[in-house]
Amino acid sequence: MSRERAVVVGGSVAGLLAALAASEHFDEVLVVERDELGFSAQARKGVPQGRHVHGLLSIGMEMACEFIPDLREQLLREGCSIFDQIRDMPTMTSQGWRLRAESTVKTIGFRRPLFDSVLYRNISALPNGQIEVGAVAGLLASEDGSVVTGVRTRAGKEIPADLVIDATGRGSQAAKWIEQLGYEGPAEMQVRCFMGYATRLVKVPEGLLDGETAGIISMPFPGHHRGGILIAADSGYHILTAAGMARDYPPSDDDAFLKYLDQAPAPVIGSYARACEPVSDIATYHQPGNRRRLWERLARRPRGFIVTGDAVASYNPVYGQGMTQAAKGAVVLRDCLRENDDPMTLPERFQAGLAAFTDEAFNVSAMADTFYEGAELENVERPKASDYTYLTTLEQLATEDPEVLVTLATAQYSMRLEDLESDELRAKAAAWTESGRSVTNTDGSTLPPVTVAAA
Repeated sequence: MSRERAVVVGGSVAGLLAALAASEHFDEVLVVERDELGFSAQARKGVPQGRHVHGLLSIGMEMACEFIPDLREQLLREGCSIFDQIRDMPTMTSQGWRLRAESTVKTIGFRRPLFDSVLYRNISALPNGQIEVGAVAGLLASEDGSVVTGVRTRAGKEIPADLVIDATGRGSQAAKWIEQLGYEGPAEMQVRCFMGYATRLVKVPEGLLDGETAGIISMPFPGHHRGGILIAADSGYHILTAAGMARDYPPSDDDAFLKYLDQAPAPVIGSYARACEPVSDIATYHQPGNRRRLWERLARRPRGFIVTGDAVASYNPVYGQGMTQAAKGAVVLRDCLRENDDPMTLPERFQAGLAAFTDEAFNVSAMADTFYEGAELENVERPKASDYTYLTTLEQLATEDPEVLVTLATAQYSMRLEDLESDELRAKAAAWTESGRSVTNTDGSTLPPVTVAAA
């Protein structure tokens, strides 16, 4: 396989990380992005959710650091916050307040544009990395369509490439592009739960939050469609988001926005929101739901073309999996390029490798979202409520057992749900169920204190 040039279509997080991965194996890596990229805290047009809450799970940060070893330090130098996700972010779930205990799950808070800018700066520093402004209109291919040989921009420019990586997000046209070459596009799975967000940037007055509180999480769940989150970001700012499900979209009007937050599972978030100083207007964003394109199942595919990031699968942002999938795509690409030089099998190997993560992520977010009233399912079988009985029991235990709390949260934030299958955890869940006890830590009018005992 010739490795002179790789072209990445889209300057998303998935695209920029894929470019970093490809830069280890190609003489030149070119990112083609329709927006002008630069170091800016302003959300760009191509990222409609750029003003809203973003999260990079622990495992996602670990994977991103494989390409930028000092990524954490770079973000902290830019003023990003760092906090203990389990201790410092009091979290109300469908079963009540989780305990707050010290853990090793450290989260870095940031605004999405700043995170993108740090990635952009690292791409720009590569001796073989380039970024070009332009919108891709289609693929170039060999006469028989068996090999993708580059891209064609809307301006008519043809850019040759040995590998083309589509990272254009949820609105990807990759299926149409390969159909134009004579291939069938991928089948899709969708769980449309009709979510919406309303977000503003705020300043939290000194003393409102103690030194061990970085924000509040009180997100919607099936049966309760309104929620919100307040989270430390960067440069002394917090992001305040109202989140709605099942078409219960939060408003952009100031007063209505605050009243909406009052109806979160923990209405205390409304009280805290009123004490914050707004420093931006309210931005809204609507999304149908979880969408997965089954690129790994194509019967036929062209060589020299792969798809990553949200163009493969996009999820309910509540679960924070999108950026982690972007990082996983970069790791899989690097590993595939290291394994062998066979251009015939690269697309198949890559899509299969990424699908292993996508399977688990889609099961976590999309399957849970099927329980929302009015959810629409496409090529997805609705699970039984009993399938979630064990996880519900663990959430109940997490309101009073620090060990269960940290094990559960760490497994979720690290995307290692197999860690929840230990005999000890199963025994604790069984004992809780047999006891007939109920959760008592459910007062949403006040924040729970930090638990003295740490796990």
